[in-house]
Amino acid sequence: MRRTSGRVVALLVTGVFALGACTGTPEDGAAGDAPAEGGAVAGGEAAAPVEATGSARTVTGSMAETTSDIPDGAGVQGTVTITLRSVEVSEQTMTVRWATRWDGEDAEPDAVLSYYDMGLGTAATVIDATNLKVYRPFCTNGSWKGDGTDPILCEDSMVSSVRDVVAAKLPNHGTVEGWASLPAPEGKPAKVDVMPIEGLPGFTQADVTYLDGDS
Repeated sequence: MRRTSGRVVALLVTGVFALGACTGTPEDGAAGDAPAEGGAVAGGEAAAPVEATGSARTVTGSMAETTSDIPDGAGVQGTVTITLRSVEVSEQTMTVRWATRWDGEDAEPDAVLSYYDMGLGTAATVIDATNLKVYRPFCTNGSWKGDGTDPILCEDSMVSSVRDVVAAKLPNHGTVEGWASLPAPEGKPAKVDVMPIEGLPGFTQADVTYLDGDS
């Protein structure tokens, strides 16, 4: 049985939403991260520069938490717990932070599973349901809205702690912190829906913190 706690929603990204995060990355990267280069939005316009957001911070709080069975068909057992740490906006950048834990009671204590093993994707999604906008991480190559290989190139170069579904692994009973850098939502919504990991339930009505004092 799937177990969930906190405010949770299984989010599906459909054509009704305008995809807000296309190619392009903040000139100075996410706070405390290595700079990322250039890029243009899907429409062909140059991405607006984003100023540095200051020093990286360690966030250990918990806005909400969900525990779910590994999707059927993955061929592995256990549960995955996602803890939403924060949704923060500074200047033109939104940073989502979360923690992920895999618990496999029938697996060896030192076992590890990749996202690929669990049938999961690594591209975080933020939805502003009020304004019908979907945001995905900045990327340095390709485009989320492009054709052919563009979305694949974008996912492979997105500004996030996790990109490669094979190389990214979770230790049994271990917690791994994650983050993604996305465009700041238009209209400064107070709440958004967040899906940190593709294939697992996300969180609805998560509070947005504006670090520059806006609300």
